Amino acid sequence: MSIVSTVEEQYPTLSRQERKVALKVIQSPKEVQKMTISSLAKTVDVSNATITRFVKKMCCTNFYNFKLQLAESPAPKAPVVSQTDTVADQVYNYYQKILSGTWERLYTDELQTAVNLISHARRVYLFGLGSSGYTAQEMTQRLLRMGIAAFSMTDTHVMYISGGIMQPDDVILAISLTGETDEVNNSVALAKKKSAKVISITSDENSHLAALSDLTIQVKNSKFVNNSRFVNSQFAITYALDIIAAMLLENADYRDQMNRTIDLITDNKLGRHA
Repeated sequence: MSIVSTVEEQYPTLSRQERKVALKVIQSPKEVQKMTISSLAKTVDVSNATITRFVKKMCCTNFYNFKLQLAESPAPKAPVVSQTDTVADQVYNYYQKILSGTWERLYTDELQTAVNLISHARRVYLFGLGSSGYTAQEMTQRLLRMGIAAFSMTDTHVMYISGGIMQPDDVILAISLTGETDEVNNSVALAKKKSAKVISITSDENSHLAALSDLTIQVKNSKFVNNSRFVNSQFAITYALDIIAAMLLENADYRDQMNRTIDLITDNKLGRHA
């Protein structure tokens, strides 16, 4: 594992000040290689002592040793950009980094397990708050069009109540980028007591949510991509859900139901305007 990957993995365990250092390392490793400990401290507004503590947590004896490991880390694939480097280019590059980082974390057998759990579930409940709630609602619509009994829970109280009335053949798809959303985790914990199965989609495989889950689908944390003007925290999660949806549609029954649903909606719209 490269030192940058180690920093990403350890990020949730770091203090607030140490996270400033970690983000700089993750976002601009080549730039950090050229810095002194004092220049890095000034850039991210922390003390030299904070950086010393940080590098020791990364199992490096000192900052110099840490920079050596940075130099030995494989260079990230450079995105193709136009000479003008427009805003469109910047967004494209951001998406490239998120997609490639998520792709590296996804495993076919885990995705297939998720598909199997969803396919055999009595009901599928999708938990998410804020932006993750909107993502949960969109995925719920997809599952419903396939004929899968799916329900999005994006209100704290309803989510908590739902967690308490789960049955063993129910499945929860819990969406939380950090994996540390208390309301989601508390609701999932209730559902686990009822023997429901839990699939989580999160960026941190060591999070509380991941610990509660039967299966964790890990994605890239958008915070680790250096783009201060454009941050779509759901893009990596949406990519993982797109794959799960596509794999579900390999089932002929789901595919036929999806087509019938689309035809029904289309006919209804055309009928209103006839």
